Amino acid sequence: MRSALAAGLVLAAVLATGCGPTRGPAVGSLPLCSPDSLLAVHNAWADSIHHVWSRARLTVVMPKEGDAGERVQYDMDGHLFIRKPDDLLLQGEVVGQDVVKIGMNAERFWLWIRPQVNTVWTARRGGPGERRFILSVSDLMTALGLFRIDLARDAMAGFERQPQACVLTESRRIAGADVPWRRTWFDRASGRPIRVDLYDESDKCILMAELLRYESVGGTNVCTVYRARFYGDQEVDLVLQLSDVRLDKPPNPLLFKYVVPPDAEVKDLDEGA
Repeated sequence: MRSALAAGLVLAAVLATGCGPTRGPAVGSLPLCSPDSLLAVHNAWADSIHHVWSRARLTVVMPKEGDAGERVQYDMDGHLFIRKPDDLLLQGEVVGQDVVKIGMNAERFWLWIRPQVNTVWTARRGGPGERRFILSVSDLMTALGLFRIDLARDAMAGFERQPQACVLTESRRIAGADVPWRRTWFDRASGRPIRVDLYDESDKCILMAELLRYESVGGTNVCTVYRARFYGDQEVDLVLQLSDVRLDKPPNPLLFKYVVPPDAEVKDLDEGA
């Protein structure tokens, strides 16, 4: 249980700041000629996926406490449930017992860890607490690459054609400067997203998510292996492997209901906790 607790705690710890080096993935070769055609292909694919039911294997590699330079790996089994547009639940368990839950619905998101701390960090969607976790659950949902991308007419966005990928950079204006908030790499052959970088308001990268492997599920290609790198004072790596993926099995709506576990301490981030 101690290792599972540490893995859960790092999920809270990495929701912070910082940036690391980035690199461009190399896949595909066939050109999609324009941003409009690329986004049309992506959005048609994203719109075909309404919900996800999946088993999950979660691996966290992080610096070992008290040992400079050493890293330690923690493994958990669990599930990933998604119901668009707002519902997500990622749970990790050890010996059949839940130890970590990351959840979100239209009103609220939360991170719950036990056994020793048995604490829930939570905030309202769109409330002040959502940015106190600089990487919120909605950011994690975005990094899965399953959502359509609609650019407003006046959107600040750049498009770059690389030999094996197309890169879309979406920016926002902060203090008179254009600051990126999301950069997405697309496979030029298929139009599928293969990497998503997210940035905070100070132009620092907070997450690099690589979509490493796609598999056909009922004729629809779905990413089943993700590798995420969180950049804080030290790098933390997370690998999410999906299996038994179902797109035709809607998750139970009760999974996405915010319920405080018995005896858990609640830290409401909207109140500054």
